[in-house]
Amino acid sequence: MRILHFSDTHLGFQAFDVVNDAGINAREQDVYDAFEKVVDRIIELKPEVVIHSGDFFHRPSPSNRALTFGLEQLRRVCDLKIPVVIIAGNHETPKTIYNSPILRAFRSLDCVVPVFGDQWEKTEFGDVVIHGVPHINDNRLLLQELERMEPVAGKFNILMLHTSLGKRYLMEEYGEQVFPESFEAKLGAFQYIALGHWHNCQQIDLHPNAWYSGSTERLSDTEVGTEKGFLLLETGKKNACKITFEKIHTRPWLKMDIDDCQAKSVAGIVGELERFQGAQSTKNAIISLNINDIKLEQTLELTNARLRNIFGDCFHLIVKRRSFSDRAFVQHIEANQFDRLDRIFAEYIRSKYPDDEKLATQLADRAARYFQLTDKSM
Repeated sequence: MRILHFSDTHLGFQAFDVVNDAGINAREQDVYDAFEKVVDRIIELKPEVVIHSGDFFHRPSPSNRALTFGLEQLRRVCDLKIPVVIIAGNHETPKTIYNSPILRAFRSLDCVVPVFGDQWEKTEFGDVVIHGVPHINDNRLLLQELERMEPVAGKFNILMLHTSLGKRYLMEEYGEQVFPESFEAKLGAFQYIALGHWHNCQQIDLHPNAWYSGSTERLSDTEVGTEKGFLLLETGKKNACKITFEKIHTRPWLKMDIDDCQAKSVAGIVGELERFQGAQSTKNAIISLNINDIKLEQTLELTNARLRNIFGDCFHLIVKRRSFSDRAFVQHIEANQFDRLDRIFAEYIRSKYPDDEKLATQLADRAARYFQLTDKSM
């Protein structure tokens, strides 16, 4: 049986306040375009089953545009009578009981099996059983459902999870979860584990049957240098499974770090930027530019306008400057992370106003009063 696995489509995601000719946020449209490319390949490949392992939408209450687009694209798959199993991820799961799960809307499509409650569910398609464990906010209920889940003997069992299988796959997001170590021994009983949440395609070293398909678009510069797409499974005799990754074309995202700028001339830094620009195509690309250890006078010369002129054909330029003093201060905070916050903040104020002790003291004293009020209210 042929099964297509994709995930983390984040329909409705927006960024950069850049609007296209249709009046839609351009990054939002990028996400829609990537989703549509996967659906185009589903129609061409005609897999027997499609699985989506969470974060179909970017928010629990997506916009009308995101919801309508998602329904329209799923209808294209349903027209071919291809079943689709979708589990809820942390992004689309309501944080309170007062909001209805958005995946409930997919029950209007006969071909879609949405898994969004607080329980493990399984659906059989011939010799293949799809087990879905959605994102569950209540840890007690999650452990209860993980205790209940069991593979079906003699079948090819696929377990769908939206989680971090080990802390290294955390995304530093609100509501994300690490899969409980006490249940990792159960994972070996499933022939394939379809993971969502981590945005890069990845096979898990400790669990070779577990794969993240990754997101279908790059949503941050932590995904620079990775391909986007989906996984295709071909099941065979004796529960054998061939897994291949197929990439789709998405907007390029490039990243450049320039270190130790204080030891370089502005002309030298510009030369590095120009060489980077000439070494690859930057047209319509997002570019993350990190300028480290820069002096104030260099910052005044390397304005955003000057940098944009170098990368004139790019889609969007993200510039982050960090001075040497800023880096030293961050290292100081890390070394004294258990000190009182008011003391740390006072030191920061004094580092910013070294020639005006009176002003620095006034600001530090005022901040200290706010810290005290905060402590009393907690």
